[in-house]
Amino acid sequence: MDKFDVRRVAMGLTAYAIERQNGFERYQPEDSPPWQEQRRFWTDAILQGMERLDGLTPDPKLMEQYDLELEQARGCYFTVPATQQMQKDTIQELRRFVAALETTGDDRRRQVDVVRELLEDMSLHPNWWNGKDNGLDHARNEADRALVRMTAQMPIRFTRIVLGGDAGPHWASGFVSGSVTDEAAVKKMTAYQEAIQKYPEVAEWPALCTVYAGRGLPSALGTVDASDFDLEIMNRTGDSFLKEQGVRWLGGPYQMIVSAAPEKMQTAIQYPLLQGKRPLTADDLDIQERIGAEGGWVTFGLDVLADEETVFGRQLSSEDEDSYIQAYTSRNEHTGQVDDTLDIVVRSPGGDEWFSCALTDEARESLKQKMDAFCLEQYGERLPEPAAQNWGDSTPPQMGPVM
Repeated sequence: MDKFDVRRVAMGLTAYAIERQNGFERYQPEDSPPWQEQRRFWTDAILQGMERLDGLTPDPKLMEQYDLELEQARGCYFTVPATQQMQKDTIQELRRFVAALETTGDDRRRQVDVVRELLEDMSLHPNWWNGKDNGLDHARNEADRALVRMTAQMPIRFTRIVLGGDAGPHWASGFVSGSVTDEAAVKKMTAYQEAIQKYPEVAEWPALCTVYAGRGLPSALGTVDASDFDLEIMNRTGDSFLKEQGVRWLGGPYQMIVSAAPEKMQTAIQYPLLQGKRPLTADDLDIQERIGAEGGWVTFGLDVLADEETVFGRQLSSEDEDSYIQAYTSRNEHTGQVDDTLDIVVRSPGGDEWFSCALTDEARESLKQKMDAFCLEQYGERLPEPAAQNWGDSTPPQMGPVM
């Protein structure tokens, strides 16, 4: 194999980093390193990887020059962008690098993923690098395909779960780690947790679980549970991953009905807890709808009227990002008590994100009255009171949310 033109790649990636530094930047996700730092990491990893595949010792001067040129270009009104030929040469060398990594037969997927992330970053460049004639789209697709092929050759075991059905309100499929063949394991699936929150009125969910292995292994012997990195690649690929050479069926499908029992829902899902400068009050919440009753719990959808920074400690909704919040809580028909937490979901084009916020005893009591008044106004009936129970002469009833 011809050696990599490492210096040419260093020049191209430096020019690209300068263009992004002095131009428009991507949206920065919360709690992630700045894009400039990530581009430096990608560049350093790629240059070192190329030199090592060539049997050379990485040259630290390449990144020293990278840092120097970015510092000198910072604040300049005018910079010279990479020529289209430099773009083509750089991207072609990245394609050769991905092919060489796959050819080694080792697990070099982390290195391939670095190239994929850099190419993805380039594809979002607002000007030159996302053009049609430099081979970028082809290179990005090749990196994606290499990751999928390499993952299918790993000695891993995993399960494809299909949740829901033609008659249900929700249908989803996805891959999870290990051999999942029972109801308890299905309930840990992210898609299941999202489904029971979105459709709290559904009491039972049909599920199909099929177990597979990679590397063409005929049994689970010699396999390990798929890692988070494995699952990220598989779930990004979707069901077409099952068609990859090396993926082999081990067992199933195992068919079951998963019961969405409220006591399980209350304990299995733990969302990040929000806490503001003051606790929520009933006046901060406006009841919008009664969603449904299931397993002794009546769930309500609520609108949050208070300032989000004040009661949650952070701003969750954003007009710029087209995101908004919805809130839910439930009343237990057996105890008459309102749940001690409020579930908050942030709806956005990029997906939903769930949080929870504690409700004080005072807020819960006031909410119970508001729920009763809402049902009387909307449906002409009050919420049912808990049935009288014989607790004896000295033992009072234990009230509170079912756990």
